[in-house]
Amino acid sequence: MRTTLFIAGTCFLIISCNQKQPSSTISKPVSDVAVENLKGNVAQVEIDTYLIDSTGKTGPLDDKYIEKFDSTGYTVSNVDMNGKDSIKSQTTLQRNGNGYVIAVQTTGANNVKKSSLTIECDSLGKYSFAKSYDSTGKMDSYYDDLITNKFGEIVGGKQHHLDSTLKMSFLSDFDSIYYIGNITKDSVGKITYSGKQTLNDKKDIIKMDETTVTLDAKTKKDSTKNTITTYTYAGSDSNGNWTQQTTFNDKGKPTKMAKRVINYRQ
Repeated sequence: MRTTLFIAGTCFLIISCNQKQPSSTISKPVSDVAVENLKGNVAQVEIDTYLIDSTGKTGPLDDKYIEKFDSTGYTVSNVDMNGKDSIKSQTTLQRNGNGYVIAVQTTGANNVKKSSLTIECDSLGKYSFAKSYDSTGKMDSYYDDLITNKFGEIVGGKQHHLDSTLKMSFLSDFDSIYYIGNITKDSVGKITYSGKQTLNDKKDIIKMDETTVTLDAKTKKDSTKNTITTYTYAGSDSNGNWTQQTTFNDKGKPTKMAKRVINYRQ
C-alpha cells in the first residue's frame, strides 16, 4: 500500500474531503495495482513468507500477508498474520469519489484498535493535512506541508507534536510511479533514516540499501547501521507477475522465501 507511505502502521477515522471544484476536474491517483507493479485485473494478493536458517533450510510458514483491491485497482484492506493464521494487524482504507484515501483504521489481534488517521484534501483534490490518533482515539500528532506528485502519490511532508513543534519530516523518491527511496529527518533536521531501492527492468525490487541512525541511550551518541538486502525471483503466473521471491542479507545468505498467489477477477 503506497498511498499512506508517509505514515506506517496507522488506522484512520472517517472524514470527508474538502473539495471546492467538481470531481470531474480532479485527476484520480494511479491505482495501487499499478504502483505495486501488478499486471491483470487483480482482486487479491497473498504473500506467504518462510524463514531460511543459517544452513539454508526453509522453515515453516512464518508470516501471511493478504491485500485486497477494489474493481478499480485501489487497496481496500490488508491483513498481516503469523504462521498459524492469527491476526497481527489489519488495516482498512476509505476513499473519496476521486480515489484519494481519506481515512485508515488499523486494528490488532481480536480487532483491538491500534491507531487511526484522517486525511484532508485541498481544492485540487491533493492531500493537504492529516491527523493521527492513538489506540484510545486521542489525537497524538498531525501532518502538514504534504507534497503530492502528478500520480497522486505522497512524496513529502512534516509531522508535528500537538504543540506544533516539529517531530519529523520525510521526502520520498520515485521512478515514475514506482517508489525507490526515502529520507527521514528528526526535529532538528538530522537524517535518521535513508533508503534506496534498485529495480530491475521489470520494475521489481532487486536491492535495498538502508541506513538508520539511532541515539544510544547510555552514551548519548548516534549509532549508525547500514543494511543491504538483495532479492531474486523464480517463476511467474500467466499475467507475468512473480510467484516466488528470495531475500538475501549483505553476506549473500538467503534469509527468507516469499511465495505469492494472486487472484484475478474474471
